[in-house]
Amino acid sequence: MEEEKRLDENTIRENLKKKRVELGYTQADVADSLDISVTAYQKIESGRTRILNRNYSRCAETLGVSLSELINGFEPVKDAVAAMEEAKIAYGLKMKVQESGYLNEIQSRDREIERLKGVIKDKEDTISTQKLLIDQLMGRLKV
Repeated sequence: MEEEKRLDENTIRENLKKKRVELGYTQADVADSLDISVTAYQKIESGRTRILNRNYSRCAETLGVSLSELINGFEPVKDAVAAMEEAKIAYGLKMKVQESGYLNEIQSRDREIERLKGVIKDKEDTISTQKLLIDQLMGRLKV
């Protein structure tokens, strides 16, 4: 149990430092916001001093993160929402590509239909011409 508690404190310290650095704050900036000395803050970050439970919220507030983010290193709900939004965007892009492919296929088929209509028209004209020639030949043979 003591080891779990220590692990949680270490995780929180790591998250505290990570977020501080990420935001570009110095240890002095955070210490001032918490109304403690720089040395006291350095001891918190290094693990030589425990963070008092009442100070977790103050640390989170100072860094502009939720207590959950300070403790876990991430905001579970925000991460889930962001992941869903990314999935939605990716799905939308995939659908646009697929739709574009379908539209291209439809256009290609429409062009082929028009080409085949032309071929049919040519064949019908040829058949018509050949029927006329046959009729003329048949007329000559009857004479």
